[in-house]
Amino acid sequence: MEVRLSDLLGCDFFADSRVLAGEKGLSHVVSSVTVLDSPDAPKYMRGGDLVITTAYSLLNDPAAQREVLENLAKCGAAGLGIKLRFFNKQLPRVMKETADRCNFPIINITDEYAYTDIYEFVNSNLISVNKEIKREDEVIKDITVSISKNGLPGVAKALYTWTGLGVIIFYGEQRYSYPDETIPGEFPVEAHRWRKKYQRENSFLKIESFYWESDKGSMEWIATDITNNSSSQGHVILLKGNREYVKEDYILLDCAASACSMEIKRISSIVNVQRKYRKSFMESLFNEQYAWKEAKYQAGELGFVLPERGIVVFVRFDSEVVNVFDENCMEAIDGIVTGTFNAHTVFGPLECNSIAIYVSDDQADYLQSIDKLYEQLRDTLKDPQMIIGIGRAATFMDVGKSFEEAKNAIAIGSCLNLNPKIYSFSKLGFYRLLKLPDVAQEMVKYYNDYLKPLQNKRGNNNSVLINTLTCFIESGYNYRDTATIMYMHPNTVRYRIANIEKLCRVNLKYAYDRLNMEIALKILPLISVEEQ
Repeated sequence: MEVRLSDLLGCDFFADSRVLAGEKGLSHVVSSVTVLDSPDAPKYMRGGDLVITTAYSLLNDPAAQREVLENLAKCGAAGLGIKLRFFNKQLPRVMKETADRCNFPIINITDEYAYTDIYEFVNSNLISVNKEIKREDEVIKDITVSISKNGLPGVAKALYTWTGLGVIIFYGEQRYSYPDETIPGEFPVEAHRWRKKYQRENSFLKIESFYWESDKGSMEWIATDITNNSSSQGHVILLKGNREYVKEDYILLDCAASACSMEIKRISSIVNVQRKYRKSFMESLFNEQYAWKEAKYQAGELGFVLPERGIVVFVRFDSEVVNVFDENCMEAIDGIVTGTFNAHTVFGPLECNSIAIYVSDDQADYLQSIDKLYEQLRDTLKDPQMIIGIGRAATFMDVGKSFEEAKNAIAIGSCLNLNPKIYSFSKLGFYRLLKLPDVAQEMVKYYNDYLKPLQNKRGNNNSVLINTLTCFIESGYNYRDTATIMYMHPNTVRYRIANIEKLCRVNLKYAYDRLNMEIALKILPLISVEEQ
């Protein structure tokens, strides 16, 4: 970050200048420009000055010339820029000898430049890396342009180029670093694990200093947030190298974070538009409004790879907990779905509390993947009421049918209240015949014919009789086994079963009545309180 005299001489601004003496001192750092107007000027300098002069006050005074140069070198001046018009375009011999002896550079300054031109150029926050020197505003422009060309990785590279320090950018689950090996294996990526380092107050209040120590070593860095809509979306980190941080490091880190924030806003805008198109595409797909070629093209426009044969996975959330149209929520869902399957999986929101996924069924472990999807969505979104329904495998032409089966699996499965709440239509057995709401009214009538007589005076099911009947059926209609399971005398079981047969007007010795009562018990969870 330091600007050396040799860096300045490599700029176009100093293209016509040449070194007259003291070449061994060209590595001196230039921090400011000072005009020498009298022989005692060196006593007022603070070091790092590029001293500009016509040396008119030193004309024809070799002793003064020697003394001034020695004093300039002693006080730490970077070098002397001299206009030679009063010296017949020739540097006095004593000045050259003194400069060479003190390793104090003298360069000629052409008469075309005014002092103010040189002052403004050198003091315009110059930044130098790898012998290339630019103004601060030009470097900031480089960083801004880099993100438009190469995104967040481009910012990391540009920031490294102009600081020479390792750069890490964290954005959600994504990690970008430059150089590539910058992130150590044990580095704590979670910001809450970083230890703040005490530092002096600086003007960049959003930039903080951190450190980390392990058995393998320690690291220090400065970091700032990448913000979007006033919330932190990630961090930009500038690792400490073999030098102390300087003002330009903070300036460029702050600039890089601003560029990243702009990029994230752009990405969010694109993502939001894509999500709207996703919803429209998914609805049209499940309503079977596309021909195959058109559906494949529309899917490709959204970055999807549409399988010719697949299954529909329908996910329903608790609307009081999850809103899939919330940016942060959908971003989390995006990451989990693409991480579980792949980045080109067909999926999108349907309602504020539901998403649908169309995944190829040629994956032998897709059911295992759905289990993983369920766990990650439930744990990340903190929604214990989340339910997943899975349709049967279908060709593209029957994708709407698979979608309806996935919804029916949820409708039926939610009444059964199993755990985990993942219901595959193909594994619902008998319940697959009960495609709600198609047979809802008939199920109520069936219930009324066989089990309604077991209601008590308040209109609620008699749980004692229902439980006894259920256990009796599951025990193979064996009174003794039922009594053992329910911890009661067999005669008590006989009494209750006789009471059930009397109320429901059935005889459980007959296979026909047994079948009807078994079916009635199976559909009992599907009958709402209102329908009873």
